[in-house]
Amino acid sequence: MVGVEVQAEADAVQEPVDAVVQVDRLVVLVGLVGCGGKEVALEIAPLDITRAHACALDGMTVIDHHGPKAQILRRDGSRALFCNATEALGELLDPARSKKVTATWLQALDEHPWKSHPDGWVLAGELFIVSGSSKMGSMGPTLAPFVSRVKAEKFVANYGGRIYRLEEIDGTVVEALKRQGMGEL
Repeated sequence: MVGVEVQAEADAVQEPVDAVVQVDRLVVLVGLVGCGGKEVALEIAPLDITRAHACALDGMTVIDHHGPKAQILRRDGSRALFCNATEALGELLDPARSKKVTATWLQALDEHPWKSHPDGWVLAGELFIVSGSSKMGSMGPTLAPFVSRVKAEKFVANYGGRIYRLEEIDGTVVEALKRQGMGEL
């Protein structure tokens, strides 16, 4: 299995968007086999949020807060929903925890308002993600995800920030968001 993972990583260097999808499929196959050869049915689809969904970090009702949200599906079938897209980065950037992630979705803003909504989920690896804009999420500065690079560029022209792909976001981007948030206090 390691050889397959290494090949997927090699493909990621050449074709980042396709490789993210390939890696998601690889994790899905591993998740379906499960421990002891038992098949584990794992539906790889985002959930539309309702009032019943609480933020994995602080327990706040996810739907009550404006700005794009995030959700993570883990290999064991558990989910984490976040009232702010930035909150998912803690799990995605932690080497041990990220190995357990099967899929990550963010709410794309292309066809949806900043105001809270239950849908609009897109796999994070397929998005153009703006960081450092003047728009605030539930917990301060947040990420603004878009399917279209043109729409992301328009957003940057209106609200500032810089466009990233998921694989470009690292600890320095997160630290910059935290520093930006300190000015809001």
